[in-house]
Amino acid sequence: MRRVAEVALLVLVGLSCGGAQDGVPLRAGLRASARPDSAGLGDPVRLTVEAVLPGGARGRVVVEGDSIGGWKVLDAGRPRLREREGLRVLRQELRVAAFRLGEAGPDSLRVLAVSAAGETLVLAGPAPRLRIGGQIAPGEPVDVSAAKEIRDVVSTGLPGWILYAVAAALVIAILVYFRGRLRRRGKEIVEVAPAGPTPEEEFEAAIARLLSERLLERGEVQAFYYGVSAAVRRYLERVHGLPLLESTSAEVLDLLGPRMGTTESREALSAWLREGDLVKYARLDRLAAEAGGYLDRSRDLIRLLAAAAGASQEIREAQG
Repeated sequence: MRRVAEVALLVLVGLSCGGAQDGVPLRAGLRASARPDSAGLGDPVRLTVEAVLPGGARGRVVVEGDSIGGWKVLDAGRPRLREREGLRVLRQELRVAAFRLGEAGPDSLRVLAVSAAGETLVLAGPAPRLRIGGQIAPGEPVDVSAAKEIRDVVSTGLPGWILYAVAAALVIAILVYFRGRLRRRGKEIVEVAPAGPTPEEEFEAAIARLLSERLLERGEVQAFYYGVSAAVRRYLERVHGLPLLESTSAEVLDLLGPRMGTTESREALSAWLREGDLVKYARLDRLAAEAGGYLDRSRDLIRLLAAAAGASQEIREAQG
């Protein structure tokens, strides 16, 4: 059963303060009110303090608490100021609590202020006194265990284990849902992911870069032949997974001969390698005249090898 506070007091005190406008003393006022009008032991009560100060002054509320525990300030809000008829009105709210049955309250209530001219002002007056009621009579020893039983919480809702079970089920359902979405999205990414360039496409890209350098127009004929040869060898490396770029013609034939699917492929590769070996000994004017033909024969070799590899793959799939 709730203990009831029976009184909320409102105090208004008028004080004369030093400092004036046109020689007329300014009037300062202090007012305090406590809400709600009912409270029990330890229940928070809102204490609102309003003070009228000279124009330009600033200040704050000071509440003398009981260090033994009869009256305590729980927290204090920030002071708010507003102007009114040349004066300044200060308003500040505090949360306080009483821990003693019967009449309780701060011993004093003060507002400390500093005027615009630097003068210190003190507004003091009696604070609200609350009468704290309850089942225990004033002066009677307080039984802590009895107080705990009176203020204990009795739940009228669902048992706690049902709420925990429902929350756990929701968490599991959310995890399953998002896991399914991630798996489906991963499959979609795998399906729509664009494949990388084929070895044939990489070869044509290398030839396009070589032609863009315009080596033949600049007279760098041997560099053009070496660039075409390197593009073909990189194609063979990509297809067969062997280091062929720096290998000699004989080493290339030894490594790739057993891998060629047809006799035609082996003979075409051998002829292309022999032509490449003659570049270092050929005359420059002849190389320049045959550069276009060398590039065409290199492309024909790539098309022949790609067709032979595709046919071999179809045969293996049919046999498997």
